[in-house]
Order: sequence, then C-alpha cells, then structure tokens
Amino acid sequence: MLSFEDFRLQGPEIDALKKQITEHRLVHAVLITGQPGAGKRTLAGLIARSLMCSSDREKPCGQCDGCRLTLAGEHPDITVIEKGNPISPDVQKGRTTIPVEDIREMIRLCSRYAYGGGNRVVMIPDAENMTPQAQNSLLKILEEPPQNTFFLMTTSHPEQILTTVRSRCRNIKLIPWDEKYITEVIVSSGVEQEIAEKAARVSGGSIGNAIRLSSDDSYWKLKDEIVKAFFGNRKRSEVLNISTSWKDRKGSSDQLFDILEDIVRQLLKYRLFHDGKDYPEDYSKEWQRFAEKAPLERFTLLTDAIACARKQNASNVNFQAVIEQLLLTLIGECDLWAE
Repeated sequence: MLSFEDFRLQGPEIDALKKQITEHRLVHAVLITGQPGAGKRTLAGLIARSLMCSSDREKPCGQCDGCRLTLAGEHPDITVIEKGNPISPDVQKGRTTIPVEDIREMIRLCSRYAYGGGNRVVMIPDAENMTPQAQNSLLKILEEPPQNTFFLMTTSHPEQILTTVRSRCRNIKLIPWDEKYITEVIVSSGVEQEIAEKAARVSGGSIGNAIRLSSDDSYWKLKDEIVKAFFGNRKRSEVLNISTSWKDRKGSSDQLFDILEDIVRQLLKYRLFHDGKDYPEDYSKEWQRFAEKAPLERFTLLTDAIACARKQNASNVNFQAVIEQLLLTLIGECDLWAE
C-alpha cells in the first residue's frame, strides 16, 4: 500500500501536506495537477484515506474501518464525481462531461450530516471535464464550504479550470518522476530490469506510462518501425514509399508524433549529460554524431518540425504530405552530420 513516503521525491510540499492533515489544518479544497500517469489520483486517494482514518497514529493506517472502506470504494462519506458515472438521477450514463446537475446533487448531499460523524470528502478526478456551468456551481460551495468537508480534484489540464475555482484551492503540482525511481517501481512489480529501464526512458517521467509501456509489445514494434523509417533512411527516393505506407494510418498519428518527440528528447539527453544508457547505439553514425556534437538549436529545429507536423495534421492537412515534409527535414539534418 502506498504512503506519503512514496511521494517524498516530489519535494517538501508533501511533508507539509501530511503534517497539515495530521494537525487537522488541511485547507478545504486541493487541486492536484501534473501530466497523465504522474500519480494525481493516487495522491488524492491517499489524502482521502488520511481524512477518513480514525487512527491516532500514522495516517492513513490502512487498518481501520475508514481506511478499508475508502480503499474498497465503499465509504458512505466519500462522493466521487466523474464523467460517464453520474450521481444525479437526472443525468444519463455515458456523458463525456460532468454536468451541472451532478454538482448540484453533490451540494445537496453535502448538506446532510456525515454518516460517520466526521469528515466528508468530494473527489473530482479529471476535473477539466466539468462544464463551465458545473464549475460555476462548484465555485459557490468552495466559497462557503460545509464544515469538515474537503474537495480533492485532479487534472492534467489546469488551464481548463476556471481561474476563480483554481484560486480557491491549494494547488499541488506533481513533477515528472526520476527515471531511476520509475525503474525501481516497475521492477518491484515484477518487470525485468532491462524492460523497466527501457520503459522508464520513454515514459516522460510518468510512472503510469512506464507501467503501460513495459507490457505493450505493440508500442516497441511501432517504435522500431519509426526509428527505421524516420531515422534510418537517408534516401530521398524512399520518401514517397515511406509516406505511402503511412498515408492510411492517420489514426496512429498522435502515437507517431509522441514517439518522434521521445526520440529527439533521448538524443538531447545524451548531448547534455553523455549518459551511456541514452547513447543511440541502434542509430546510424550520422545520428550518433548529431547526439554527440549538435548545437542545441538543431534539437529545437527538430522539435519544432514535429510540433508543426502535429499542428498541420490537426488542421486536416493531407497526412501523407505532412509525413513527407517531416521525412525531408530529418534527412536534411542527417546529411549535415555525414562524413
């Protein structure tokens, strides 16, 4: 079972958070932000268990009724609001947003006494899914919260939360996790060391991503294909053949661009830190020289080219044409490092 100790690498704010819970000084609303897979829901659940824990010692103890019911998702004083699973009888299941009716139903429930006579917790994962009307409704109860009621929200897109809502919350931002720590977490779950290290390197600092990638054979096959096509080809005569092979795979475009960005990021890491584990040994001599000697602006050029391709694709520019331009950019950069 995870504890606050597992989040200490996130910095002193976690220790301060734990102390405030222990001393019954936690603010009534917390907004946890960070990239997908950073542990936002896990931390929110840990806070919820602590608030429901009846132990006089370490919180959460994991043994009391409050902890057990919270872990099982059955605590009567915890209300979870998320898209697709309405708590209001007036809302149909499967909606892609959190409507204002759910927030109003939550406010009605919070007007009652807590079943356990203690704290009440409202959890809103992926809070950006609230409609503007729902957020405005939430704002009213945040301004005058019921006694012993705590709101725990998470989001990967804080910019989609109203400024007035954010300003009434304690904001906790989870930073990307260290690769070494991610590897340790994955290995402890039974994954082989080599696979764990590979997954951690391309996870972008996300434990959730690393866990998913460590068992996703299709991802590694796709990455090998992309490395061969986009970084293993120097012939302009092959551009049309490669782009043709991709023209009907627009549904995989986001994954393509994500992997290309990860590759450039890995090359940049080696350029900055010269860590052997990031050395592109499976790449051509040209790209190895690029990783060893290229000025930082050349990495920016590639990153911008991928971002431009992503934007053009989103604007419905012909996907094959987007791929061809990206291939020509990479070939041009590769040529600069040929001997």
